[in-house]
Amino acid sequence: MLGSVKPLIVHVGGRDVEVWTKYSARALRVRLAIQPGPRVVLTLPEGTHSSTAMRFLQEHGDWLHHALGKARTTQTSVIGHFAKFPSLTYDDKWMSVEIRTAGRCTYTLREADDLIVLVHTETHPEESLMRVLRRVAQDGLEKAVHRIAKKVGVKIGAVSIRNQSTRWGSCSSSGALSLNWRLILLPPAMHDHVILHELAHRIHMNHSERFWSQLEAWDPEWKRHDQELTKKWNVLMDLGR
Repeated sequence: MLGSVKPLIVHVGGRDVEVWTKYSARALRVRLAIQPGPRVVLTLPEGTHSSTAMRFLQEHGDWLHHALGKARTTQTSVIGHFAKFPSLTYDDKWMSVEIRTAGRCTYTLREADDLIVLVHTETHPEESLMRVLRRVAQDGLEKAVHRIAKKVGVKIGAVSIRNQSTRWGSCSSSGALSLNWRLILLPPAMHDHVILHELAHRIHMNHSERFWSQLEAWDPEWKRHDQELTKKWNVLMDLGR
């Protein structure tokens, strides 16, 4: 349950800072967090009085000033991202992206000219485009996982696409793969590297030396790909939040 439509205003470090409140039935105490943007969010137990919220903010002004000083400005808009980087990976192809507005959310794949058209609505464009991207990710990543699994000779279970905030993917002991939809925003080699990493867990469910040897056998440049992934993390992981 959201709090006020308008944010609370607190004076921190010589400037006014907007603080958005959110009431939660599960919250046991007041929590203050810095989200992408940066956006300051104050989570309150249901029934908390506004005076308690303001007192908490005033008491934690020094922490907030320090945290905002370290917070990076992030790109959360998927529309803004594609304006700068109009490409994505679909299965094994790095394709140009064209975004259009129409009455329904869908996508069209034009493999002949390496183009994927994403269609979203004028109403809530970010949300509708996110729905299209999740559909693209489900189709494209599923194809990629089956292609790569067949190539390396491992069996897999279900493939699910999620909005993880702390990982690119995971693999269960039963062979089910859970992949971050943002993998489609990576170039093909890095996109496949993440899938190979998870498939290597079908043989070694750990990060032992044998695991890394297996990954290197499938992806000789895995160390370089891993370094590039770290750089991409800060650029991509906040998109669509």
